[in-house]
Amino acid sequence: MQRPDDGTDPNRWRALWVTLVAGFMTLLDVTIVAVALPSMQHELHASAAAVQWVVSGYALAFALSLVTAGRIGDAFGRRRVFLAALAAFVLFSAAAGAAPGIGLLIVARLAQGVAAGCLAPQNSALIQQLFRGAERGRAFGLFGATVGVSSAVGPVVGGLILALAGPAGWRWIFYVNVPVGAVALLLGLRLLPRVEPGGRGRLDPVGVGLLGCGILALMLPLVLAEGGGLTRTWWLFPVGAVVLAAFARWERRIARRGGEPLLDPRLLTETRGYATGAGLAALYFVGFSGVWLVFALFFQNGLGYSPLMSGLAVTPFAVGSAVAAAVAGRLVERLGRLLTVCGLVAVMAGLGTTAVLLWLAPADRAAWLAAPALLLGG
Repeated sequence: MQRPDDGTDPNRWRALWVTLVAGFMTLLDVTIVAVALPSMQHELHASAAAVQWVVSGYALAFALSLVTAGRIGDAFGRRRVFLAALAAFVLFSAAAGAAPGIGLLIVARLAQGVAAGCLAPQNSALIQQLFRGAERGRAFGLFGATVGVSSAVGPVVGGLILALAGPAGWRWIFYVNVPVGAVALLLGLRLLPRVEPGGRGRLDPVGVGLLGCGILALMLPLVLAEGGGLTRTWWLFPVGAVVLAAFARWERRIARRGGEPLLDPRLLTETRGYATGAGLAALYFVGFSGVWLVFALFFQNGLGYSPLMSGLAVTPFAVGSAVAAAVAGRLVERLGRLLTVCGLVAVMAGLGTTAVLLWLAPADRAAWLAAPALLLGG
């Protein structure tokens, strides 16, 4: 059987759309829930701190799974891991929708986050595997558009579902993943390439444990920040730094001995631009990911908007993001790092202007006045 790595797989574009749909669902679930938090809190009689775990717990589990899941995909096959993770995501989406109380909802969201974290690295790996040259740039452009749109359109979709189903309709925010995910699963079985794993069979359990504990120690105080949790758990930050330093030392040791580290240190030391790019991406998403929760709370609790109106208020960002990401995929090889710099400047200018306008504008015109700035940021 011919390997699709030469970019000639006839199903590569249709397979790409399967991965994009799965990626869209997992990233949509980060932001779509934000507009429904007040409804969940009311129906489930939960505290504000408990309901916050519905968002934060998903993000935490997502982050903890990423690196290990990428390695598992290398070892056991990206297609196999992708399909298993997608099936789990659909199952736990249904469980979250059916949860009778806040405790089971949080557990389902944690499991959903693990499944989403296992899907994410397979998406980018499959694009690398299926495409070459200019086609790869276009494929990653579509992937970038999917990331931007799914993050920005979540409040709109969530608001629309609540408007159609009523305040108790927050459960449909999770149920909607079931039919979409089931169709993607069936198409994935048919279209994703059957390629044997690359032979990297060892999973480096010590590295997995050290990395997981280090990330957990750094993120948990932030997840528990509401209600004074940060002041009680601040000591986890230095603990996490020490554990991650131990992880780096362990990975270097395995690499020197010719083993298979979970994260090859040569990526950072010998691959030009990788460390800088990873650092920029980390800084960007640390600041960017929480913007939609802030917008949802500001528009609904601060200005009295409905969930649907709150989502529509940030639609310009989704539009700008979709258009720009698709165009950028065609320009990246021509412009290189200049494209990244211009994009970061535009995001800072757009969101900074939005913050000033929302601070100064009257409530009845705030969304309209901020729309051009959000479009620029997108």
